[in-house]
Amino acid sequence: MRALRNQWYCAALSKEIGSAPLARIFLEEPVVLYRKADGTAVALEDRCCHRRAPLSRGKIEGDNLRCGYHGLLYAPDGRAIWAPGQDRLPPGAQVRSYPLCEKHGWTWIWMGDPALANPDTAPEFHWYDATGWAGYGGCLPVAANYLLLVDNLLDLSHLAFLHINTIGAGDDTNPQLTWERGPNFLRGLRMARNLSPSVRQIAQGDNFRTDSTKVMTFTPPANVVIEITTLEAGKQADDPTNRVNRKLVVLDSMTPETETSCHYFWASCRNFRTDDAALNAQAYKSTIAAFNEDKDMLEAEQRVIALDPSAPQIDLVGDAGGLQARRLVERLLAAESGARAAAE
Repeated sequence: MRALRNQWYCAALSKEIGSAPLARIFLEEPVVLYRKADGTAVALEDRCCHRRAPLSRGKIEGDNLRCGYHGLLYAPDGRAIWAPGQDRLPPGAQVRSYPLCEKHGWTWIWMGDPALANPDTAPEFHWYDATGWAGYGGCLPVAANYLLLVDNLLDLSHLAFLHINTIGAGDDTNPQLTWERGPNFLRGLRMARNLSPSVRQIAQGDNFRTDSTKVMTFTPPANVVIEITTLEAGKQADDPTNRVNRKLVVLDSMTPETETSCHYFWASCRNFRTDDAALNAQAYKSTIAAFNEDKDMLEAEQRVIALDPSAPQIDLVGDAGGLQARRLVERLLAAESGARAAAE
C-alpha cells in the first residue's frame, strides 16, 4: 500500500499491551505485541517462519513467544531458539522484529528501516498522563482509508450536522479559520463565537452560550492534536464573572491497516473536574458516541468511493486543512521513494 514507512505509527495505547499476545495489522503487515517479564514491550512479525501460522495464537513464556501450532519458540529479537525434534534450526528461522517506543502511555512502532528509528522523534502526547489533567482513550477500528480520518479531523464543519446529537452546535457554521504550514506540520486556528450549547455541554451542566477556539495540529504520518478552549460567550479568560474557562485536548493517531481500513487511536484530556468520576463516565460515553458517528459516515463514504474512485468531487473552504495535509504526506512519500531508489 502507498503509505509512509519511515515514520512512527501508533501501535497501541500502552495499557493494551500485556502478558497475552495482541494481534494487529499495520501497513498490511501482521504484527504481534506483548511484554517481557520486565515490562518491556516487544513487536514481532505475526507469522511463524515454519508454516506462517499467526504467532498471536501462541503464548508468552518468560520473555519469549511460543507458536501455538508446532511449538517453535521465538526470542524477543525474532530469532527462533527452539523447534520440536531437532537441535539445529535451518537458515531463516526467524521473524522480523520492529522498533517500539513508549511515551506518555502511547506505544509507537517503526515499520520502515530500523536503522532510521530515532525514539526522540516519536510524538509527545504529554497531555495523556500529565499532572492536573484527566485522560482516557481507546482504539476504534475503522473500515476506511486513514486519510479520510485526517480529512474529518481537520474539517470540523461537520460538527453542526453529523454531531448535532452529541458534541456539535447547530449554529457552528461560519467560524474564522486560518492555516499555518511548516516543513513537517500543519496548524489551523478555528474560532467560533456565541455558540449554543451542545448535547454534551448541557449534560455537563453548561446550558449557556460559549465561544470556542480550536487549534488543530497535523504532523506526519497521521497525527492530529486538537486543543479546544471554551469560554462563556463574550467573556475574557480573566473575567471573574466567566462561568467556564476550560481546556480540552483531543489526541488522534491513525495507523493504516490496509488501503481501506485503519486503527484510530484516540484520547480525550481535560484540565477541569479531573477527579469527577461521574463526568469521566459521561464524557467517555458521549465521546464514543460521537466517534462512532464519524466511523459510520466514513465507512459509508469509503464504500461509495470504492464503487468509482475516479468520480469527481468538489472542495470547499473547510477542506483546506485536509488538502494541505495530503500534500505534505505526498511530498514525504516522494522523498522516501527517491531515497529508497537511490539506495538500490
